Amino acid sequence: MPPALPRSPFRHPHARRLSALTLVVLLTACGGGGGNQTSIDAETGLTVSASMLPSNDADTYRFLTQATFGPAAADIARIKKVGYDNWIDEQFKLQAQSSHVRMVESSAAALGQPQAYAHNVTHSWWTHAVRDPAQLRHRVAFALSEIFVISTMTVDDGRRAASYLDMLTSKADANYRDVLEAVALHPAMGQYLSHLGNRKEDGTGRVPDENFAREVMQLFSIGLHELGDNGRPRLVNGQAVETYNANDIKGLARVFTGFSWNWPSAKSALDWWKCFWRTAECRDPGQDVSSMTGYSQEHSTSVKQFLGVTVTAQETADPRSSLKAALDRLASHPNTAPFISRQLIQRLVTSNPSDAYVSDVSQVFRAQGGNLRAVVKAILLHEEARHPATASLSTYGKLREPVLRLSHLLRALPHTSARFTSGGSVPFYLADDTSDPGTQLGQTPLRASSVFNFFRPGYTAPQSAMAAQGLVAPEMQITNETSVLGYANFVATILERGWGQWNSESNNWDIQFDLSGWDSKVNDPTALVDAIAQHLLGNPLPDDERSQAVTAITAMPINATNTTTLAKQRRQRIQAAILMVAVSPEFVIQQ
Repeated sequence: MPPALPRSPFRHPHARRLSALTLVVLLTACGGGGGNQTSIDAETGLTVSASMLPSNDADTYRFLTQATFGPAAADIARIKKVGYDNWIDEQFKLQAQSSHVRMVESSAAALGQPQAYAHNVTHSWWTHAVRDPAQLRHRVAFALSEIFVISTMTVDDGRRAASYLDMLTSKADANYRDVLEAVALHPAMGQYLSHLGNRKEDGTGRVPDENFAREVMQLFSIGLHELGDNGRPRLVNGQAVETYNANDIKGLARVFTGFSWNWPSAKSALDWWKCFWRTAECRDPGQDVSSMTGYSQEHSTSVKQFLGVTVTAQETADPRSSLKAALDRLASHPNTAPFISRQLIQRLVTSNPSDAYVSDVSQVFRAQGGNLRAVVKAILLHEEARHPATASLSTYGKLREPVLRLSHLLRALPHTSARFTSGGSVPFYLADDTSDPGTQLGQTPLRASSVFNFFRPGYTAPQSAMAAQGLVAPEMQITNETSVLGYANFVATILERGWGQWNSESNNWDIQFDLSGWDSKVNDPTALVDAIAQHLLGNPLPDDERSQAVTAITAMPINATNTTTLAKQRRQRIQAAILMVAVSPEFVIQQ
């Protein structure tokens, strides 16, 4: 067995209440493929480097846990064939099989709705996460959605929210500057942070809305304090230095005036204000999925000063030039590279990356002009991501957020969806809201309670051992005794009855798991636990957890004389094995 990682501070909370499983977190090392030898793959013509090939299944699973919504057979086989680097390149060449907008429209039509709503976005997100081959593109888009946050709690128009997801997905390999502009001009963000229809000052007391101006700095670009390339605050006389002040917010707020609903060319003859306010005469479905228009009539012509930049007073209001000056400054600010790089590392790989890891990725960000494809590749191929054992990091790893645990199960466990099969113009899962922490996951994609996401990147549980070590655990912000038990009960429930909304056509919960592939191992609890663990984790459970799981399953009866009851007993053994792996630290903690 490869050497184990040092003990990690990431421990499954409230472990005693889950089961008798131990919560000692062990992890096999991710060894390199050995040397720098290269070969040419005869089938693809790709140059395959031995150092980019996984040395064992644990390596492959670790990579796919970071780069996808869960290891699946096709991606496992592909990485073993072409290596990590070629797989990343292939993935970024893939586009989504269907847009989120088309899928929410199909969902709404199939369900007889007058329009698409937030729950239709949930259908689309889960369908893409589980089914779409462009896994890395969607995984990065999800990471971006937790940085550039909107929420369907506010943006309840399904097409508008779906269009925002499409934008992030299409720009998952674009330059950061382009992403920032697309975010700033999207009507979903405009609605969420209230700069859609933001009006200039009028000299009688009305001032521009400052909401987006504040958050675009604090959350989307430079953060609160000046940073080094390692992502740590620069200190002057022992104190962190703020990156902006109230005057910077005021200056940027003037930049973001005059932007409102897209003014369709077919409506160009209308008075401007009818499209600015989207009156009945200028209402068009395309406005929900098109970038906002800059209206000179409501754009401030005053001097705009922010972050050392001055946009001089304009004789004729020019919202686009003001916007360019602002976004150019935010994208080139020295804080942006480490601020965004560190968060992407946290979302994909580890909560507490080393200074060297953040610095290395920040330098790639800066050298490549913020190109996200290059940044993501640097994150995933970094020594700290691929060979954590050699880095000797006791702080390595992250608590996996609940939706990523479920997506892993859905991608790993055979299942059917009656709604996906019956389809409509674009097939979709009849996925359900999972926001309730007591009975579900405590998290529904794109439905955070605030612009600060489900959890903050710098969160650490107060008065905890991690806090004493100066470590963060963002996902712990939505983790408590209720949510831990809720997750365990949720997994047990969906394995028993299925998941999703009730499908009246199939008269069942939409997604049903087919566990028959493990039926041949039911009589041998050890073989069953090992097979499930290998399938979900890429390696067996640690000996103590494995022993306890085997003991628990051995105690479950499979001696019914009634055929139906016996079949149920056999399935319950499989369900129990999956549940014990799904609540184990090896599954819940990403290392």
